[in-house]
Amino acid sequence: MNYLSFVLMCGLAACSTASADDKKPSPVEAQIAAGKQLYVAKCASCHGNAGEGKKDAPSLVGKDAFPRDPRPKAKRDVKFHTAADVFAWATKNMPPKQPGKPADVLTTDQYLAIFAFDLTANGIKLDKPLDGEAAARIVLHK
Repeated sequence: MNYLSFVLMCGLAACSTASADDKKPSPVEAQIAAGKQLYVAKCASCHGNAGEGKKDAPSLVGKDAFPRDPRPKAKRDVKFHTAADVFAWATKNMPPKQPGKPADVLTTDQYLAIFAFDLTANGIKLDKPLDGEAAARIVLHK
């Protein structure tokens, strides 16, 4: 097919040059992407660029992420059974220099975005944007 035939078949106004890269992200993809940006800006300096953890901050990605029981000498004093447990603790205690001030530091939606990013980095597939109900259904440890 030559160019003229292509133009005639499509019609000049109807031809689209949109590619798969131009599609709008799903709400889950958008939340995870926002979480990645926020993680880099707000969390990576303590928890590492890849969530691997550092001397004074635990890993958020990998086999050692979000253990059920607090580590010895850890700041955390609660067990993590579900993603909601982790989320509740993090929103009250992170970032460590301004804990429990989400209105001043991060909004609830921003915390959820970061945690959606963390969960997906650990292989947990989200079928809708992370919220309180969804977090409560994600069992990390029995």
